[in-house]
Amino acid sequence: MITDDFKIDFENKIISYNSKGSGGDYTVNELYSYLQDTFDEPINMRYEIPIKAKSKRKYLLINGWTIDKEGMAHLKGGTLA
Repeated sequence: MITDDFKIDFENKIISYNSKGSGGDYTVNELYSYLQDTFDEPINMRYEIPIKAKSKRKYLLINGWTIDKEGMAHLKGGTLA
């Protein structure tokens, strides 16, 4: 599950891949949906949203958020800049 594979460091604005997760690959759109769902939770609404959709296959990290190299290696089916 994506919730096991990607971790969010809200304070440092870092999205990282959890190597102890399932080891699966995900589309950039799946990561986008996961992040939007996570940041829609009332407890997380105080944090700035990390991602913006430019199209169905193009996404941007915004508001100072970053993703680690391992996380990028497990994304497919779109671009994330």
